[in-house]
Amino acid sequence: MDPILQSLTDAYHDYFSVEHDIVVNCKVLNDPLPSEQTFISSIPEPFLLAGEMGSLNMSALRSLNRIGELADELANYLQQQARKIDLLLHYVLRQQDNAEHRQVTLSYGGAGLCLQSEQHIPPLSVVELKVFLAENEGAIYCLGQVISAEQAGTGWQIKVVFRRIRDQDRELIVRASLHQQSRQLKQKAAQRQLPE
Repeated sequence: MDPILQSLTDAYHDYFSVEHDIVVNCKVLNDPLPSEQTFISSIPEPFLLAGEMGSLNMSALRSLNRIGELADELANYLQQQARKIDLLLHYVLRQQDNAEHRQVTLSYGGAGLCLQSEQHIPPLSVVELKVFLAENEGAIYCLGQVISAEQAGTGWQIKVVFRRIRDQDRELIVRASLHQQSRQLKQKAAQRQLPE
């Protein structure tokens, strides 16, 4: 195996991934992987705004711990307000979803994702990814590189490792994958408890 491809494949296994289908836009770029600075300046504004909103919500709720007994009521109010803003932001982010590049994941995690594609994308191709997380948990914009393309029925299973991604976006997708795993485990436990 090519040493670069081997290195990328190893990086793909650095994080846990969960089997779950979420919408992702995957667009093949004909340019080489840009520098980190060029990547940051190319992130669409709604994705920057979404990342900023998430970190602001977390820091606001943490500072409430020092208030005392009114903190719970105030936190509840702020969470409701944040939920309203999240719904609006989710709508704005969905406008970034391009039907021409829409795919569905088979699995995803902090290192990358595996998606179902109608077209073959050769290994080492650089792709632009817009990942729309389930349960309104946000969306991320990043660049990836294909590490494998295996034929599956009439389509292809494409594995992509994240190559240019902001730290807060990687944290967001890790949290989303853990939340999804927790939901799946609860569903399995509930199914086991159903009478036969």
